[in-house]
Amino acid sequence: MSLKVSGFSSAALQYKIVFFNNASNTPTSAINENVTGTSGRWYSVDATNASGSAVYVRLSDGAAPTLGTTAADWQFHIPANSSKRIEIPTGAPFTTGLNLWTGGNSDPKSSNAPAAGGVTVTVVCS
Repeated sequence: MSLKVSGFSSAALQYKIVFFNNASNTPTSAINENVTGTSGRWYSVDATNASGSAVYVRLSDGAAPTLGTTAADWQFHIPANSSKRIEIPTGAPFTTGLNLWTGGNSDPKSSNAPAAGGVTVTVVCS
């Protein structure tokens, strides 16, 4: 599993791109906490699921989330062997910090690992 955060700016806003590669297919032994380092808005989520089973991409707003206990504020179903883009043109606000993880079932608190094959997630936020 790897996480990369890159920043860039435009005339209007400072943006960040968060790239998460869950090639090991773990539910992330720990949630990727506060990946943006501050409050902001997320504008798009691009997810690619190379596994033969559905995957759930989860985002939450908050401090110190706990895998298996903290429920996702936003959860997206990514079917097997497919990609999906979720866009919110005005952005969805997060006030404390943006947390990111993936799971293998629809329970927003689940710590169930995704199936083998790999998941990549890219989030654009400010």
